[in-house]
Amino acid sequence: MGVLEIINVLFMIFFFVIAYISVRYFINQIEKYPRVTHEEVYDSKKLRKKYNLEEGKANPLDYGYNYKDVAYKSGKLNLYGWLIESKNANKTMIICHGRGVNRLCSLQYLQLLKDANLDKDYNIFIPDFRNSGASDEARTKLGYNFAQDILHTMEMLKDKYGLNNFTLYGFSQGAMGAAIVSKLHVDSLRKKGLKVDKLILDSPISNVKKRIKQDAKKRKVPKFIVSIITRIFNFRVGNHLEKLRLSYLLKRVPTLILQTKNDKATTYGMLMEEYNKIAQNSNVQLKVFEKGAHIRIYAEPEYKEEYTKIVADFLRS
Repeated sequence: MGVLEIINVLFMIFFFVIAYISVRYFINQIEKYPRVTHEEVYDSKKLRKKYNLEEGKANPLDYGYNYKDVAYKSGKLNLYGWLIESKNANKTMIICHGRGVNRLCSLQYLQLLKDANLDKDYNIFIPDFRNSGASDEARTKLGYNFAQDILHTMEMLKDKYGLNNFTLYGFSQGAMGAAIVSKLHVDSLRKKGLKVDKLILDSPISNVKKRIKQDAKKRKVPKFIVSIITRIFNFRVGNHLEKLRLSYLLKRVPTLILQTKNDKATTYGMLMEEYNKIAQNSNVQLKVFEKGAHIRIYAEPEYKEEYTKIVADFLRS
């Protein structure tokens, strides 16, 4: 073998090594992120502000709700959550947090339900999904695996507490997970006697494939690497990648979407591309706010009352 051939072989080896490292790194960026524990939130003023968690408040009791600590399984993973039971309620709301946070971020919506006089109408379950809070570390796949956690949460609540009628209130990646459950797991829901009555999706990931490509573009990942990444990720989500978009997942279940134009994480433009495909469907409602950040619309003082009314009107409709 000549010197030129050796150089070409070495170059090809180097090229494939770099490509492999790049693909693995970006897949990990999509699927893995540091788990945030409750203690980290309690001890950080910055995180408490991010979670809109008032000083001195740490659990549902601090918002005036009695609750139970619940441990359960999603497959082999250990999950944990808080159950708030309402004596006369026949409906249950699961508040589904997003990526990189935990159930403490959901506590603020207990105040919303109380202000709307809806707290007695619902049992409420506030979970830590995988890779969040007290629950086990695991890959989340931009909401695909959150959907499995939501399904297992519903199964647990029926088996242990006899609850089978659910409203899923999801945020960002948790919103995508909620939408996935309502569509891709519909056969499992029917077999188990579980009903998704309504969906509330705040700042949802609206199209997983486009979100991956958008993130790759920001990081200046070469297009051929992005192509490899999407193929691998499609395989890892059961060849469902093309279905992980709101225009496919919604329509069947009454849904309220809440979005701000300022969202930098799940962008308004991408959401509108999806919404415009289903805008004529009477089951899907959209409310757009001019200001506010990702999953922090309710935290905007000027929107708190309006946001509460919109959610309350939807839940009562």
